[in-house]
Amino acid sequence: MKKGKTKVGHIFFKTTSAECAKWGGFGICDECNQHSAEGYLVPVLNLWLCPKCFESWQKRAIYYPEDRSYEESKAQYYESILKCE
Repeated sequence: MKKGKTKVGHIFFKTTSAECAKWGGFGICDECNQHSAEGYLVPVLNLWLCPKCFESWQKRAIYYPEDRSYEESKAQYYESILKCE
């Protein structure tokens, strides 16, 4: 799992579908319902997105400072399950 930030400041994790199994996921995009070998875990949304849906979301995403504590708590949860690079 590789941690990053979007241009507007949201935390994301790039993961494989195999890594999803460690938190009960299946590598199926929460937006388009298609399987993908790789995808992006977005803590502020608590969603796993395929690359296409992640890029689409990134273009319209808005950073709201009041969501920061929720986003950070979700990120800590996922980091407790998987090691970050």
